Amino acid sequence: MNPETAIIYARVSALDSQAETDLSLTHQVAVLTAAARAAGYMNVIEVIERHTASKRQPELEQALGRLAAGDAAALFVHKIDRLSRKGAPDVLRVADLANAQGWRLVILDVGMDTGTMVGRLVLTILAAVAEMESARRSERMRDYHQSKRRTGGVSGESYGQRPAAVSAATSTLLLDARAAGLSYAVIAERMNEQGCDGRTWYAATVRRVFLNLGREVAA
Repeated sequence: MNPETAIIYARVSALDSQAETDLSLTHQVAVLTAAARAAGYMNVIEVIERHTASKRQPELEQALGRLAAGDAAALFVHKIDRLSRKGAPDVLRVADLANAQGWRLVILDVGMDTGTMVGRLVLTILAAVAEMESARRSERMRDYHQSKRRTGGVSGESYGQRPAAVSAATSTLLLDARAAGLSYAVIAERMNEQGCDGRTWYAATVRRVFLNLGREVAA
């Protein structure tokens, strides 16, 4: 591992204007470079992530690869939300890599430095918060499904309003037609021609009935 070299990682949002982007990058690089120098690193490698519209951060992953290969001994980031767009679990992933591979992770705005006792305490608190958030999400989902069951609702995917019951003959016609590869629109025309169940059929109605029949068959 190169003990005199640190990587500084700066990221800007796709939502920022060009002027805001330039100012933000200049500020992040200046602050991070100063912090790395103050920590004793003689060489600084700049890694810039620009305008990431998705949650992917390819430049960060390349930087992590360089750290794993021993090209640098530390990774400096200005703010915790600059390090990851995926939240606390991904920050913990990077911190775990730092601990396992023996390099130092420094996040300036939260005083997190895996090379110090205080930094490791911040990491422990962050991990606890992430675990609590995960547990709360699970609890909210459980309460939601219980509420739906109490009120007679259906949890999970919805295909719209549940269609009225159809006769066995209509069900057989619909299922056979779909098995033959006919579209919902063509099936609706045939069902209207035959006066199935004495109602008017539309492609959307046929689709809802077919999907409902599929769930009942699967059950």
